[in-house]
Amino acid sequence: MKKEEFWTKQYRDHIGKMVGVCYRYVSDWQVAEDLAQDAFLKAMEKGRSFHGWGNFEGWLKKIAVNEALMYLRNRLETETVDENMAMPDETPEELPVGQTDFSQEELLEAMGRLPARQRAVFNLYAVEHLPHNQIAETLNISVTNSKVLLSRARNELQGILSAIARKKMKSQNK
Repeated sequence: MKKEEFWTKQYRDHIGKMVGVCYRYVSDWQVAEDLAQDAFLKAMEKGRSFHGWGNFEGWLKKIAVNEALMYLRNRLETETVDENMAMPDETPEELPVGQTDFSQEELLEAMGRLPARQRAVFNLYAVEHLPHNQIAETLNISVTNSKVLLSRARNELQGILSAIARKKMKSQNK
């Protein structure tokens, strides 16, 4: 298989997933598409660094995540978090969030409504399974800041999903 044919096939097979990965971080479809394109260009440039020792899609995903994080680092306004502030421990009123089936679109929408830094920390922790010290290094923040942002993201998501669950319950009761 020729190099051009290989990359054309990989592009067709993986671009949708890579756009989705980028969207989780930036919450803007147009920017996510641009970042996924950039990730593919970077993958093509670095193609020789993939030696076949792992999953090709995983390798592409890592490049896409790095592109999204680079975008966030370069464009986010400085969002400071008071590290001396206690982590929030209150949760929104109990609603049947755990008993509600959320669509993928609803979950992406909920994550997209998080502030950018909270969304980035949540994605890196909950989706990419990175520890706080690695998240802190990746985003150039402190470990405490990472933990506070994750806690806030969880509380915020709970509230957003509770609102979606309430809306679903109202529509079912009609």
